[in-house]
Amino acid sequence: MNNDFEKTLKTINDEVYKQIEYNLKPHLEETGKALETVAKNPILQKIYPWIGLQWLMYILGEVDHNKIQAHIDQLRQKYPTETPEQLANRIIQQQGIEAAKVGVFTNLIPPFALFLLGLEFSAITKLQVEMIYKLAAAYNLTLETPLRRGENFALYNLSLGGGLLKTSLSVIEIIPGIGPIVGACSDAILLYGLGYATTWLYQNTVEKNQKITQY
Repeated sequence: MNNDFEKTLKTINDEVYKQIEYNLKPHLEETGKALETVAKNPILQKIYPWIGLQWLMYILGEVDHNKIQAHIDQLRQKYPTETPEQLANRIIQQQGIEAAKVGVFTNLIPPFALFLLGLEFSAITKLQVEMIYKLAAAYNLTLETPLRRGENFALYNLSLGGGLLKTSLSVIEIIPGIGPIVGACSDAILLYGLGYATTWLYQNTVEKNQKITQY
């Protein structure tokens, strides 16, 4: 991405961070507890694989915490000198590349692109939610807490502005030749935008915690 585009994303997502930090954060832990209650409902857990609700479970914060933590541990071993911010940038790039791959695959054959919108949405949602948790782990934050679940829900929903961009481009994505390119770019933008907002939230959380422990 060029510098102007990156600056625009950062400006937008700075506002996203402010919304979470000042307006939503006091309520996020209770929200997380409520989401966990819904996600752990035995009836929902039995039926969601059969009715295409996997994406909903991601939004509710149902991810494999052990797998995510193991991934971050491997990154730390591979890049032992990198700071949490540097690891976060690496994670955002990785998830953005994966999102671009999804965009290419689901728009490769234009006549079938419309039928694959559900698959694309679910795959991108999974990448978004996993990225939020990976970024939390990169900043050494505990994953298995109601607060993380609440933050995931808030970040995902506040990133829906990027989803509107994706929706507006859906018609273009079915055009032969340029569809896969537009699909890849729009999916990657979703991940980059959400990644910046999440990084800023967790970076500010860590800095605030450090200031508290200093007193």
